[in-house]
Amino acid sequence: MSELASESASSGGGMSELRDLELAHAVRGLCDEWAYWRELATAEAMEKHTSQIEAITSLLGAALAEVPELADPFERVLDLHHVWDFFRAKLLLRQVEPLRRILDVADELAWAVYHRAVDGRLKEPPLVFLDRGAVPFAAARGVSYRDLLPRGVRTRSGVEAVRGLPVPVIGMPWFLTGHLPGVLLVAHEAGHHVEDDCGLTAELPGALAGLDPAAVARWEPWLGEAFADVVASVACGAAYRQVLAGAIGAGDGAGAADYPPPAARIELCHGATEDQGDGEAARVGRALATFAYAGLGGRSLRDVLTHPDVARAPSGAAGLLRGLGSGLTDVRAVLSAAALAFLTGPAGYDTFKVGPRAVDEVLALRPRGPRHRDGGGDATRARDVAAVGALMRALSEPDPAVS
Repeated sequence: MSELASESASSGGGMSELRDLELAHAVRGLCDEWAYWRELATAEAMEKHTSQIEAITSLLGAALAEVPELADPFERVLDLHHVWDFFRAKLLLRQVEPLRRILDVADELAWAVYHRAVDGRLKEPPLVFLDRGAVPFAAARGVSYRDLLPRGVRTRSGVEAVRGLPVPVIGMPWFLTGHLPGVLLVAHEAGHHVEDDCGLTAELPGALAGLDPAAVARWEPWLGEAFADVVASVACGAAYRQVLAGAIGAGDGAGAADYPPPAARIELCHGATEDQGDGEAARVGRALATFAYAGLGGRSLRDVLTHPDVARAPSGAAGLLRGLGSGLTDVRAVLSAAALAFLTGPAGYDTFKVGPRAVDEVLALRPRGPRHRDGGGDATRARDVAAVGALMRALSEPDPAVS
């Protein structure tokens, strides 16, 4: 026992009472911080994250509400602090001015791809965060994110809290904060969230029904990644394909078994946007882009994601390289134009400060107000109730520490 604790105990405050107060302070710290973030979400700077902050704090708050009833509550509170830190760090970076603009742009790109497909059925859009990896990645709504925490969790309630992400997330490499063209790869990760949140996984094999059985068997292991490439290609046009080609060439081969061979990926992207080309990969890309998905309301990716300004990205790139505006009105088109400007005129890209000016254009296109539309309806409410219920069951069952 420390001298301070010994003096407190001998002066009438027992260790049990001190521990209770320490627990109350730890709980109050979480509650005060969540109240702060909810208030901050009403300000313009963070309004785009309103539904994400509400989903995260509501889920963890429901777990916290039951903590005082547990036999050993302190370990659970420590875990909830640890789990909350996963989200806190991602939100806090949006208060760091040099990082805020690029994160806002990446969020806007993910939203531009995502919301056109999900059409308001789920209320929280993907949250982009900065990650130490070399390439972007996606973690789906509802999946465990225990492995994404810097240290493990030790209690049953902590494990339950990280069993299901309350919002979908996209990890973006830190180096892309200074290289806007690479941010276009976020569109691929948004494609994974379109597949997950629209329930399209079971439909993907059906999109290949017109191909010969050998081709179908070859592509089925790659369908998830192929679909994400097709989403990004339809959403962002030829610029995505060209940025992807550079990224594949510079990659380390990690996770290569999940992807088609590099040349096939590029051909796949070409087929997604063009009706020409008879190679197998091009036909797969075209099939995935034009298939009528029940999860998209009987529409194809081309129906949902095509925007006329994307086809005008080359002229937008030319304008940017002359020190002018892109003249484009869609976020995906502006970012595609910036990427093409870099690829076709790298010296002019820096001379005319294309990156910062394109960021300005993207941010000027953002409408005011939160991103979600209708709160998600009955399906979203049922999902939230189920998530809170899982936490409640975990918190009501005393359990030894989890290794």
